[in-house]
Amino acid sequence: MAGFGKQLSCILSSILLLFCGGLHIGWSIMHMNMQGNAWAVGISVDEYRFAILSFFTGCGFIILIVAATKQLLPTRIWLVLSSLFFIINGAFFTAMPTYYAATVATRIIAGFGHGICHVVSIIYVGEIASRNYRGKLVAILVSSIIGGIALFTVLSMVTTNPVFIVEPNMHANRAVGIVILSLSVLALVPAWFLVVESPLYLLTTSGNETEARSNLIKLRGMSMETPSIMDEFEDMKTLASESESLSPFFLTQGNFPPFQLVLLVKLANLLFFNYSMNAAKMLLMSQMFTLTLFTHNWAPPLLMLSKFAGSVFAILIIDILPRRFMYGISSTFTGTFMLALGIILATYDSVETYIAPFLYITAEVFNTFGMLPVSEIMLSEAFPPKKRALSVSSILICEYVGHMVVYIIYFNVPSTLTNTYIKTLVFAGVILLKCVIAVLTIPDARNTYPREAVHSYMHKKK
Repeated sequence: MAGFGKQLSCILSSILLLFCGGLHIGWSIMHMNMQGNAWAVGISVDEYRFAILSFFTGCGFIILIVAATKQLLPTRIWLVLSSLFFIINGAFFTAMPTYYAATVATRIIAGFGHGICHVVSIIYVGEIASRNYRGKLVAILVSSIIGGIALFTVLSMVTTNPVFIVEPNMHANRAVGIVILSLSVLALVPAWFLVVESPLYLLTTSGNETEARSNLIKLRGMSMETPSIMDEFEDMKTLASESESLSPFFLTQGNFPPFQLVLLVKLANLLFFNYSMNAAKMLLMSQMFTLTLFTHNWAPPLLMLSKFAGSVFAILIIDILPRRFMYGISSTFTGTFMLALGIILATYDSVETYIAPFLYITAEVFNTFGMLPVSEIMLSEAFPPKKRALSVSSILICEYVGHMVVYIIYFNVPSTLTNTYIKTLVFAGVILLKCVIAVLTIPDARNTYPREAVHSYMHKKK
């Protein structure tokens, strides 16, 4: 475990900030279903829609800026900026939880914080992690986002009543604001004092080999240089040197195969992930519960907490199997359970009501321990340093814009039993098709140095 604690401390700020971003993603999911949220009273459908989309708008906008300027600032400065954006959001959510303009504006600002942290942290982990810990560290980041989503579902249930005639003890936005304000202020400390700059960043920007070597020794938890560290540092120097001869544009000089593969996997994941946000799921889950005017629906928290449990399990097993098999197993089981769910949706009146929710929870858990972390790991390791910021940013922009598109479609297409059944079968088919592609094409980059990982995605020999 040499160096794991040090590397984990370096991403502690990222964990806290992505958790805050997860709270906002949970906000977007749950506000489609929170009928008792007094904040939504008196606003139009378009205002309601934009409030949900505002966070993803902020993410997409700031990622464009990060793509062009990532190399200009060290990692700790980016994380400090992310913390400051979340502090603003937390302060306004706490002080003005029901004020529409402040809610929308500071959700956009929270999107700035999450967008910065998502891009910078994924790149940073790919550059600092030991080859045997890269998967675990990325899985921890993914789990922190899902943990934020799960916490919001709990906060929304305990702070918001299911009907307007009862006043909640605390508004859900204020509860979220208190959590975000606390965590984002706390995140400033590890961002400034614990982050050790990536040796690859130093080699490709300042070219300072002495500082880069010193930082690598710190990251590996050593007091002095060892033969293994010398080998790893030479690998980084070679990768940085090769990167200098490349155009930063993401579709040139051998970068298209990894870009195409990661984008395909990300967009296929998007279809399933957004389906899991659909209100049909909430209605389906609530079949497990007898609801009255004065009780809360704990089905969404149960779903998201099970999803979080799956993400924690992923941290433990992510490196046991090659990436393609890990992803393939997850996709196969997820797609199979989704197909079963589609059939249940067509005939659910004739079966026990717990069957459909059980299938959905099972599909979500399998999705979380394979499909989500593997796609993020691919982002962290697939691209050479000079192409990394633009490639990762471009894929994440596609992802966040995809979230917005699906939300817009959801608002404009009524969700009936028939079209929910059809959507379920379509998304299950996409997952199974993607599984075949992934098993055939995802390279096994476990336990490889950064240069070896990059070359495996480019289909080159080292």
